[in-house]
Amino acid sequence: MDVQGIDEFMRYLKAKYDDSERKDEWRALSGRDHVSSNYDTFILTDQKIFQIKSKEISSKDTVAIAREVGGASPDMVEMIQGGAPVPLNVISRAQNASAVIMFGMQQYSSDITDVFRREYYGSKQDDLKAELDHNVKNLLQRPEYKSVYRSMRRDRDSYFA
Repeated sequence: MDVQGIDEFMRYLKAKYDDSERKDEWRALSGRDHVSSNYDTFILTDQKIFQIKSKEISSKDTVAIAREVGGASPDMVEMIQGGAPVPLNVISRAQNASAVIMFGMQQYSSDITDVFRREYYGSKQDDLKAELDHNVKNLLQRPEYKSVYRSMRRDRDSYFA
């Protein structure tokens, strides 16, 4: 899989979902990293697991990267059932209703995504975070994002103070 951007990745994933004969095995799990405030979404397909790591840079804009991180085990599927179901478009925001909504519902649990991140796919996290940080840094060089991001961070930091 050679995917250049999140839009292309979502089209790739949608095509895989449409071609899958075992759609009922697909699962999605999202959660927020309490330390970095990044969002992690794990998509368990009928064959592979993909991770989407994203970060809000304004109230309407999110930067994201996606990678295949490995395969699933039966205990992972069982763990995902422990999250709370939410509509995909609540977690995966998109303007103008252009989001690809594959299977309607996903589970949300920051605790379970933290386990996935640390215990199952820990070796992949440094590369994903480095790439996300690089993309965020590049976007924040643009004037339209620089002040909005600073303001959003200031608001968030004062909320948790």
